[in-house]
Amino acid sequence: MSDDGLVRVAEAIAGLSRLAESLQARVAAELDDRCSGIAGDDLAKARGFTTPERLIAHLTAGRYVEAARLVAVGRATATRSSFTAELLPPKRPSLARALHDGVVGIEAADVIRRFLDRVEVRADPEELAASEAFLVERAPVVGVDGLGLLVKRLEARLDPDGVKPREDELRARRGLRIWQDRAGMVNVRGAFDPVSGALVKSAIDALVSAELHRARDARAPRPAETEGDQATSETRTVAQLNADALTDLARHALGCSNVPTLRSVTVVVRADAEALAAGRGAASIDGIEQPVSLETVRELISSAGISPMLIGRGELPLKLGRSARLFTPAQKVALAERDGGCAWPGCMRPPSHTEAHHIAWWNRDSGPTDLDNGILLCSHHHHRVHDDGWIIRVRDGRSWFVPPAHLDPEQRPRLGNRAVVPVFSRRRPMRASAVA
Repeated sequence: MSDDGLVRVAEAIAGLSRLAESLQARVAAELDDRCSGIAGDDLAKARGFTTPERLIAHLTAGRYVEAARLVAVGRATATRSSFTAELLPPKRPSLARALHDGVVGIEAADVIRRFLDRVEVRADPEELAASEAFLVERAPVVGVDGLGLLVKRLEARLDPDGVKPREDELRARRGLRIWQDRAGMVNVRGAFDPVSGALVKSAIDALVSAELHRARDARAPRPAETEGDQATSETRTVAQLNADALTDLARHALGCSNVPTLRSVTVVVRADAEALAAGRGAASIDGIEQPVSLETVRELISSAGISPMLIGRGELPLKLGRSARLFTPAQKVALAERDGGCAWPGCMRPPSHTEAHHIAWWNRDSGPTDLDNGILLCSHHHHRVHDDGWIIRVRDGRSWFVPPAHLDPEQRPRLGNRAVVPVFSRRRPMRASAVA
């Protein structure tokens, strides 16, 4: 079997698996309906099981938690009956259609269901329905892991008053322990709230990225006398690079040396300008999933030298044409507004781990350094676009990736990632950022 054939078989099996899960969920919901809890009129108890979930776990040879997930998703996506025996649509109609068509799997469906159930009592019904449709649309692209990020951002939009209490709760749980074990190693274990964690993570990531780029450059072709010199190649793991980066930061703080790499580090905090003025809503920090309150943004602006920056209003040069090859920091922030990080379908790398790519290449196509010709890609997917020959198109603020014929003879476009844009018609798009 060819590589392409093997991939297509795996894709077909995954589709069949999702359809089977959909059928399992429907059957689980029906089994649950037939378990009344009344002796003699309970399907599960008649077979020696205390709950329908335990009966399903026995029938599937699976775990109780998996059976409970099937029941919950099945009930949320099954048709219902009114008190007058009238047939009603499913509670989650968009999710029901996607599950029935095999577009989403049971695990992704459960993530969406749990989120909708959690915010239902506080959200506007129209906004809740729009969020459901949005998550169903994005689930096949970002996967279960990516849904976690989308859920956090959407929850902040649907329940802005709950952002600050959740943030306070996370901040109260922060802590750091440092101790020396019997072997003499100094151990560090801790947890940071989103704002503090963003600063620590960005600083360490910047130093580690610099080392990884240096290692990559060292592997590039070079004169014969130095080529393949294993003595000078990078051998540290990423965990060791992280430890060394933290050590370098501590050394710098003690005044031993400078760390020039950090001069270009930018921590971007995104907030709607009107919401910031009103003081109600939420903001996000690049690379951090948990939203933060606008009160925190205001504190950062006053205490950390962070200033608001409008995107695309003429204050900053966002079109450079052929006058410069590299995209400016302002352009990269604007691209991050659209792409949310690496735009490659399903990639979850944040903006800080991406490079701005010319859709029409700078050398080959004489492409300009303009926003409508730029897209954010992580290093790995940047190389894939160049090496494999993918075509990228951007329409109406959404990116599409067209594979080469040798990967997909039909060359079906794949929808790229995008930022968590507002899905509610009454709200304006986010258009301001704060940059440290």
